[in-house]
Amino acid sequence: MSRRTRSFLGMTIILMLAAAGFIIRYDPSEAKYSIFREHRGQFDAVKSETLLLMDSLDERSDIGNTFIYSNNAAPPFHDSVNTELQDKIQQIAAWSRDSLDFVRYSRQDGKPLLRFVFDWEREHGPTYHIVYCASQSMVEQAYAAEPVKYKLTSLADGWYGIEIE
Repeated sequence: MSRRTRSFLGMTIILMLAAAGFIIRYDPSEAKYSIFREHRGQFDAVKSETLLLMDSLDERSDIGNTFIYSNNAAPPFHDSVNTELQDKIQQIAAWSRDSLDFVRYSRQDGKPLLRFVFDWEREHGPTYHIVYCASQSMVEQAYAAEPVKYKLTSLADGWYGIEIE
């Protein structure tokens, strides 16, 4: 074999190994959460306004699921959601290419649980949630009660990604 052929073969093998390493380490669920990483401030703003809104509506320690936003309902927003909060949620929906289906709020043991549910009908892959809760064990407890398998990913302090399998 000539020197040129060996060089070409060596470079080809290196490129194939690099590509294989990328494919093995690639986690498609991480790509889903890029909307959170790119627009975390907007998610935090929705969280803050939702917590204030829900605290003003109900003083009980536990609240069942309240749909703050549902793209399958008319009107899409809970009656008490003001236009500023509506605009923030609609912006997240636009950034998600309208795959944001629901924003749900509940409170369990006095702790708020806010869920952004994406791709409910699985048109673009598995359904996934971006969830805020101060307690990871509370998130795990809430999803353990659901009849689904899920994969939990920590995104930031109090924020989690949930991929429904």
